[in-house]
Amino acid sequence: MPNKNQLLRYLIIDELLRNRQHLFPTKEHILATIQERTDATYSVSAFEKDLKIMREQFGAPIEFHHLERGYFYGYKQKDKKGQISYELDKEYRFMSISLSQKDLVALNFAESILQSFKNSQIFEDFSDAINKVLDAVEVGKQLKDTTRKMHNFIQPENAAYPEGRKWLADILWAIKNYKQIQFDYQKFSQNEAETRTLHPYLLKEFKGRWYVIGYNPDKERIATFALDRIKTLKISDFSVLYPEKLGFEAEDFYQNCYGITRLPNEKIEKIVLSFSPWVGHYLKSKPLHHTQKILIDTEQEFCISLKLIINPDLVSELLSFGKNVKVLAPERLQAMIKEELQNTMAYYF
Repeated sequence: MPNKNQLLRYLIIDELLRNRQHLFPTKEHILATIQERTDATYSVSAFEKDLKIMREQFGAPIEFHHLERGYFYGYKQKDKKGQISYELDKEYRFMSISLSQKDLVALNFAESILQSFKNSQIFEDFSDAINKVLDAVEVGKQLKDTTRKMHNFIQPENAAYPEGRKWLADILWAIKNYKQIQFDYQKFSQNEAETRTLHPYLLKEFKGRWYVIGYNPDKERIATFALDRIKTLKISDFSVLYPEKLGFEAEDFYQNCYGITRLPNEKIEKIVLSFSPWVGHYLKSKPLHHTQKILIDTEQEFCISLKLIINPDLVSELLSFGKNVKVLAPERLQAMIKEELQNTMAYYF
């Protein structure tokens, strides 16, 4: 049984031999790649020993192409005239994994859902990883004769592609490595962008848009920035102020918040809402928030309570229900809804 270092070398050799963008890697290229990735010396004799083990123990059809001067998965044959011909083996999989048909369907379902993120670098990287898994389990082979493609009968919501998704990978890297970020940020209400510095702690998605939350040293408080309003971004060499020192807990920050808007010193309030029974069916199958509790559920009324801060995102969501919702408490939320409705009515009278 190979040890961890040996297995790593086998996997690197396998990756190089299956790279269709750079066919027939040379011995020198393989040696250099393994030394670079393992940070250890790797001799010609060790390489030849690895090839021997891969051939004998894993059935790897590794051959050397004398015309291309490199290695490949495949076969070479000599005819009666002594002419050598080469044939690539595109079906061989090193240490292939066995998945059931249910597993394959699940992977392809996930792939179809991820299509809405296909233009984002971070999800392209994830897609590459999924493709390697699919390749290893020979999904392509098993689905080759399938006429019904997954996208023909699965249509996830494909929202328009917000520009901000291209910053996800860099911001995520900065968060994981405790690095500050600097970016040019232009609000919709401004004509020019302003340079901002942020200690990033959290990425959050809300209604198709991504936001980064962190400590703003200029304002000396936690702030939220929409990624689609970032024009340029770079990762700083400076480390962040650790969130623990600020009392910031990513898991708790939005615990009692609907949407993305959070302001300092907001208090959590008990909100009571009365909905039409028809809307109640939807709210039972998909609650408005995890704090939702059902107070009344009859043929005449569906009433719930929520424990939330009151913010513009919540007000907008309640307005979207139109005549099917009535705010029973608190009074200040009632007043906010009334004001918005009166302002809307003013456009028509």
